[in-house]
Order: sequence, then C-alpha cells, then structure tokens
Amino acid sequence: MNVVSFVREPDVEDERVKDVYRDVKESLRVSFVDSMIQAYASNPRFLDYAWRRLRPSMLSAPFVEQARRIGALAEQGVQNWRVSDHAAALHSRNYTETDLLKLRETAALFHNVLPKLAIIAQALSVALTGEPIGGGGVLHPPAHEDRDRAPRDFRGLHVPIADERESPLRVRTAFEELQRMTGVGFVSTTHRAMGSFPDWLDVFLADARPLASDARRRELCTRLDRAARDAARQLPYPLLLQEGAFADMIPVNDVFCSLLPSLIVDAVVARRGLGPDPAQ
Repeated sequence: MNVVSFVREPDVEDERVKDVYRDVKESLRVSFVDSMIQAYASNPRFLDYAWRRLRPSMLSAPFVEQARRIGALAEQGVQNWRVSDHAAALHSRNYTETDLLKLRETAALFHNVLPKLAIIAQALSVALTGEPIGGGGVLHPPAHEDRDRAPRDFRGLHVPIADERESPLRVRTAFEELQRMTGVGFVSTTHRAMGSFPDWLDVFLADARPLASDARRRELCTRLDRAARDAARQLPYPLLLQEGAFADMIPVNDVFCSLLPSLIVDAVVARRGLGPDPAQ
C-alpha cells in the first residue's frame, strides 16, 4: 500500500502551494481543496508546474462537458441498483429538510467535481512518463447557449471535513471500514465530508457494503476509468512533463487514478439515496 502524504490547507507554508490552492478553489468553484491536490502539494514544484499547464484546459467548455459525461455515465450505471431511501432514514433520525438540503448540495458538489479530478489524474498519469497528452485545442469560441451549461458554483457552500483522528468513535470505525473497502491508507475528502454527518455516513454505508463486492460496481468503475482516460487524451491544451523529473509523484498519482472511479460511484449512490438536489 503506497504511503501518501498530504499538505492540509492550514499547514501550507510554501507560497506556490498557497497560490495554487486559491486558484484550484476558484477554478473548481468549491470552498476546499481535495485530498488529491493536497497529495500533489507534497512536492510543491510538481503541483505548481502541473497546475499551470492544466488550468487552461480545466477552464474550457470541452473539459467541463467531458466531466459532465463521466458523471452521466456513473448515473446511468447506478440507475438499476438497489439504493435505499436515505432521506427517509435521516428524517427518522430527526434530520430536517434544511439538513437534507445541505446534504444534497454536498453530494451534488462531489458529483460535479470528482469526474474533473479523475480526468486530471489520468492526464498526469501519461504526462509523468514524459509523453505529451492533449493539445487538440478549442475548436470554436463558447456559444451563447454554453452559458446555461457553465459549471455550478459551490464556493458559497461550506463543507465541513471530518478529521480522521479526532472524529467520534463511530465515525473513526466507519473510516477504517472505508479504508478496507477502498484499499488505500487514508480516507478521501468525499468520505470525510460525509463523516461530518455521522448518520448520513451510516445510511450510506448500509448500501455501500453490499455494493462493494458487486460485479456491476467493478465493471462500472472500469468504464469510468476508461472514460476518464479518453477525456484526458482530449484536453484542449497540451500537458507535457519532463520524463523522470517528478518520478516520486507517479505512485501518488496512481493511487488517485484507481480511487476516483470508486468515489464517483459513491457520490452517485449518495445522491440517489437523498433524492434530487434543488438544481435538478
């Protein structure tokens, strides 16, 4: 199991990392920095160098559309799975409609952002070997109707992120189970956000446990992995890293390449269980 180090937001000292963190939040339209970016920050020069070359593609309409397609593929794949009514279960635990609205927005955020992170990880997977990827360009300026398809802005949504060590025992126990299920030595930002609402994590895990060994889930994750790789090849702007320059980041990036399809599925399962979010 690869050991992954993280540079949490409160611990950032390198000015390059501070600048990238601010820019990542603006570009992804969120109020926090995902653990994947925090892992890249363990090598500040890599984070700064890669982000400068990825950012133009990330802000392009084709990139947003590719990420949207990956999210839709996950939704389609989960459509016929048995997912219980998480909203009803949480109502029975005294969650109000206001509480559920917060959870639905949080699930929608991860459904929006995780496919983008998957494309980034797959693009870096190729670029870290020294091979160029992307560079097809933007074929036409954004059309007027593209304004209606602009990525949602979640910067105003505060997402509490549970601490892996300081959470209540029931949450830490759930986190240990999730680590076994994902096969990585840390808890993703997605699951830590759910852990800030222990009852939500409980009802989610009740569905996630039987699905973890389901062949349909493995097949869907494979399809999502392939879709992210295909999308990475279509980055509008080229991404090229010097071969061997950041060899230490290859195993780190590989962890997220393998983890993100599973997280995309989890976000869809959580979203289905809660019911439609207000923007649908």
